[in-house]
Amino acid sequence: MTSLLEMLDINTGLALGVVVLSLLWWFSVRRPAGAPPGPWLAVPLLGHLLLMMKKDPRQQFAAWRRQYGDVFSLYLGSQLVVVLNGYKVIKDALVKNADAFSDRPHSYVREIITDSKGVVDTSGAVWKDQRKVAIYILRELGMGKNVLAVKVQEEIKEYIRVISESQGQPLDLSHFTKVSMSNNICSILFGKRFEYDDDVFRNYLHLVDVVVNDWGAGAALTVMPFLRHLPGDCLNLKRVVDNMQVMLYKLIKPFVDEHYRRYDEGTVDDFIGAYIREIHHHRINQSGSPHINNVNLPKTTFDIFVGGSEAGPTAILWALVYFLHHPDVQDKCYEEIHRVVGTERAPTIQDRPQLVYMEAVIMEVLRCATPSPLSLPHATPCDVEFGGYMIPKGTLVIPNLHSVMSDPETWGDPDRFRPERFIGEDGKQWRPEEFIPFSTGRRSCMGEVLARMELFLYLSTMVQHFQFLPPETGELPPLQGVLALTYCPTPFKVRALSRMCLGKETFEEKQ
Repeated sequence: MTSLLEMLDINTGLALGVVVLSLLWWFSVRRPAGAPPGPWLAVPLLGHLLLMMKKDPRQQFAAWRRQYGDVFSLYLGSQLVVVLNGYKVIKDALVKNADAFSDRPHSYVREIITDSKGVVDTSGAVWKDQRKVAIYILRELGMGKNVLAVKVQEEIKEYIRVISESQGQPLDLSHFTKVSMSNNICSILFGKRFEYDDDVFRNYLHLVDVVVNDWGAGAALTVMPFLRHLPGDCLNLKRVVDNMQVMLYKLIKPFVDEHYRRYDEGTVDDFIGAYIREIHHHRINQSGSPHINNVNLPKTTFDIFVGGSEAGPTAILWALVYFLHHPDVQDKCYEEIHRVVGTERAPTIQDRPQLVYMEAVIMEVLRCATPSPLSLPHATPCDVEFGGYMIPKGTLVIPNLHSVMSDPETWGDPDRFRPERFIGEDGKQWRPEEFIPFSTGRRSCMGEVLARMELFLYLSTMVQHFQFLPPETGELPPLQGVLALTYCPTPFKVRALSRMCLGKETFEEKQ
């Protein structure tokens, strides 16, 4: 009799456990009525994370798109996520319905690190005011104008000199490229550049890499905030916080303090100085924004610094990867540069309309290796009716840019590296509206104009001076990269052979 009662207690306990787990699953990953369709094999607390971890998210999203359509949903943890695919859907959301899709998701990490300041992580009035004043200042400082292009060319001279010192030996260009292109944004933000062997600045750039690579910790805590209660630092959250604090208070804040000390001198020739000027204007003006203040200044500066130090160098490295895999493309670029520019001077921004193939190569690199293929996450500030579905308030939204840049209906043969697709029958550059490597709408990259100008000046000058070859072993870098906050190639080495020396050797061989 006792054993029977014990068995009943055990069975009752198991039944209750099954009920509790079922309810937990039901309430944590149950789609709201009217939400977009999507996979159903969700795990309590984890959602569809296990399915996402099995393969590249871009491949998994492509499979779900084929199964469920251009708008589908899933659960990451207990967070409902809607993925937007295809140009039409993304344009409808981010451009035509911008008010409903321009917020950033609530994030525990952002709150404890930056108190939701700056331009990248914020929403509503704070974000609008930061973006508006940032774009105004960047344009004032020459973004998109020849005066800034001339400054970039001066930095490129130093970059070319450093590459030349390798004398054709295998070289990992990632650090030099990041320092050089970061110097462009540092000149804009701080009015200062750094030497390539500056160990302090090297450490700061390393911290940027770590912050970007640890982005997964912030993403995990956004969708599974309960993880912050786990013992230890399994997600490197403490490292993320510490590194962000170092960047904000050791790199950015000293420049801000210095600019405040010399503000009365009346010279405004960089971003921080111009932002301080705008703070004074908004304080005096009764209708000025309260969000233009010295609290938002450091974080907004940091956001621009990270953006300017990541996308450009990553695109340069991807261009080198494709040059190594397609030497004929590199040869065509050099032939065009030699014909249009020659070798007596460096390419300038005025040469851009004539260097059609070079520009087409840059566009094809950005298409094949979109810097941020899944964009930064958006969020809905209210319930949204979209595409026949009801998307609840607080839903995390992912604009799948990769689905646009690899769409066969637009590109025909998206898996081929073919720069000619961006050249029209008239021999001029052709840019379809589906070409959105920097996203679209209100949240599109503020620095796109600067980034594309940099890419043109850097790559055309690099090809003019060097022929890029793999190491003598012939080893080619893989065409598959690493997807984190940005999509980066795996580390590789390249030989940069001086074209001047190559020309001399060719002449001597003919003699």
